[in-house]
Amino acid sequence: MRYSETVATAKAGFAPAKSKGGYSGTGRLHWMHSRPSMRIFWAFLFFLLVAMPARPQSAESPKAPDETPAAQRYANMPEDAVPYRRFAKPYKEWFVEPNTLEYNGAARDRVSTEILRSKTVNIGFLGPIENNPESLYGRAMLHGAQMAIDEANANGGYGASGLSRGKPYALKVHNDAALWGASSTEALKMDFDEHVVAVLGSVDGASTHIMLRVALKLEFPIVDTGTTDPTVTETRIPWVLHNFPDDRQQGYALAGYIFKERQLKKIGVLRTQSRYARVGVQKFFDVAKRLGRVPVLEVKFERGDQDFSTQLRMLQNARIDGLVIWGEAPEAALILKQMRSMGMKQPVFGPSRLAYPQLLETAGPAAEGVVTTSAIDPARTGTKWREFRQAYQEKFHEEPDAYAAYAYDGMRILIGAIEKTDLNRGKIMDALREHQLKEYDGVSGL
Repeated sequence: MRYSETVATAKAGFAPAKSKGGYSGTGRLHWMHSRPSMRIFWAFLFFLLVAMPARPQSAESPKAPDETPAAQRYANMPEDAVPYRRFAKPYKEWFVEPNTLEYNGAARDRVSTEILRSKTVNIGFLGPIENNPESLYGRAMLHGAQMAIDEANANGGYGASGLSRGKPYALKVHNDAALWGASSTEALKMDFDEHVVAVLGSVDGASTHIMLRVALKLEFPIVDTGTTDPTVTETRIPWVLHNFPDDRQQGYALAGYIFKERQLKKIGVLRTQSRYARVGVQKFFDVAKRLGRVPVLEVKFERGDQDFSTQLRMLQNARIDGLVIWGEAPEAALILKQMRSMGMKQPVFGPSRLAYPQLLETAGPAAEGVVTTSAIDPARTGTKWREFRQAYQEKFHEEPDAYAAYAYDGMRILIGAIEKTDLNRGKIMDALREHQLKEYDGVSGL
């Protein structure tokens, strides 16, 4: 897994590959097959995004600049997803340069007597735990983070040496309510009341944005292990480390597979009225346009809707070749059943939130052939994953998902950074920056 601060998950959760033309972005897709036993069978497809000529705008298309592709590109963007690649070379490559996120403030010299006097090393957690449509992901994230905390305490806690135990770590859990601005209130509580050294969270892009701006003022580190919103890591605020594959990677993977591997042309999009879906679809559209394939129709629905006949008729009348559903498993399952009952046999694609058992349980045979992105490979057999999965199942009596795995890895990274310091937030962030654009071999993959 590759970590990057303020921009980018680079290729966390995605398999590396190269083409003759240099670096190629890659993605992992899996088919979801339904069978009478309702088991999930996973088959992984690894593919390259290689350059595809754009349609000529005049009698002669401009030639691409004669240059060697950069060894490292923003968000590990594949060659044919680079904006204006056939016309000009960027004069500045942000975020891949070490000084993009340089911090020159006074946090390294600031002493917090409250943190030093505390009997525990407090770490904040912000995630959707209850009364939130994203609670499924927040609870898994909390479980993964708590497992890492428990392991650190079992090893003696902060500053343990030999037979001498150190301070125990304490996770201060805060619910990320589905209300605009609520995360700022929770961030203030964590800072002024609980004196946390750092925070892990969240899932919602807007909530994470708001908390990040509080962190900019109060100067505390954030390890973001759950949001897919790439704009969080484009703020150039040097107080966040992000490790979860975001919508750019999902967009690259889906667009490359749909338009280049499957050679589909008329794609429709059906998405929820949410920031999660809006940003994700925007990134998919961006890549599609650069491949010369603009989706022909985008229609929307609300979370919790049961009837999608109006939207499906619109898509049916548009004579689409395939459908991208950008939402969550419960609604996607109903959409699949309804579109198949209408005689719509088009292939269906979607982001990683569709890759949950509920899709198969509800949709049944209608889910046959659905292709989604995946942030982790649930079929892998590495020692770290097997041990994590077994411990997680024993503790929580459920399968770990990507949110649990990345939270566990993110918390271990954070604890490792804390152990290198004297509980100074500025120095903790410095230690986190050591992982910027570097790979980390964790339970979620390399």
